[in-house]
Amino acid sequence: MYILLFVLFAGLIFKSFHTHYISKRKRYFSFDDSRYTGEDDFLKISELNIRQLERIFLYLMLATYLAALAIFIFTDSEMAIWVLATVLAWQFVLSAFVDLKLYSAFHDKGHLFMVAVWLLLIVVLYYGLSRFEIVV
Repeated sequence: MYILLFVLFAGLIFKSFHTHYISKRKRYFSFDDSRYTGEDDFLKISELNIRQLERIFLYLMLATYLAALAIFIFTDSEMAIWVLATVLAWQFVLSAFVDLKLYSAFHDKGHLFMVAVWLLLIVVLYYGLSRFEIVV
């Protein structure tokens, strides 16, 4: 069962790498840029340096994933699941930072609401994981 989690998280990281480096249709993997259609919108977004922030978090997610995989293979599966959950937490933190940056550029209160949602999801993720018994 835990192997399936590692496969799913590998897919998440692969999709993010593909979107960030290869995709011609989509520029960002941390938010949907299709709702910003004006040239002024694209200029504002490009000034936010979201691509650099995505790149940093992408490599953090990859390093955390590889650490979780190594822990899973060589030692304790319970610790590996906690480290693997951190990959998802990095994604949530990235989304919160991006929404804060988008709020600073567009002053849309929906972005502030989403920051609260992302932070709540991080708390729920680790709280839920602490309540779940991981069996080897």
